[in-house]
Amino acid sequence: MSDVLLLTADEAEALTGIGNPILAGQELLRKGIRTKWVIVKMGAKGSILISMSSISCAPAFKVNVVDTVGCGDSFVAAIAFGFIHKMSMVNTLAIANAVGAATAMGCGAGRNVATLEQVTKLMRASNLNEDDKFWNELLSENLDAQEITFLSKTVINGTNKQLKRVSLQKVVSELLPKLESARLEGIVPS
Repeated sequence: MSDVLLLTADEAEALTGIGNPILAGQELLRKGIRTKWVIVKMGAKGSILISMSSISCAPAFKVNVVDTVGCGDSFVAAIAFGFIHKMSMVNTLAIANAVGAATAMGCGAGRNVATLEQVTKLMRASNLNEDDKFWNELLSENLDAQEITFLSKTVINGTNKQLKRVSLQKVVSELLPKLESARLEGIVPS
């Protein structure tokens, strides 16, 4: 009955018996009555967001992990922000991955979660964990989607059949004004 279902790759596999997190997400989406998005977190590999018509993939940001306490909650908060503000799926994943990664760079939760400044700096650095072998294997299966969007640091925006590559810098240029506006409105803390 949920609009958004968010789980880890292990949880998606446990619920469906399907090892590929995209295929598992599609199965969960089909079973949902109102579900619009299924998001699967894959730790240091990144995350995927599946809707009825598309799949968005975002590799994780490479960071020096200090503490993972609060990372999942930070990720979820960013997903909620993207969903509520009707951001594109790939932009939502990019900000969620950045907020989760920036939180991992600090110690503990509460007041130590990522700041807007840390998230912005991390996104501008464009240090994505682009494991081509992992993503190619994941995307090589027969996926049921009209469009697949993949966030990349090195690719100029472009499309190859159903795979649409979007540069992280394009996403950053779209996100930062929205985040700054949200900060000024008091929605997002500094």
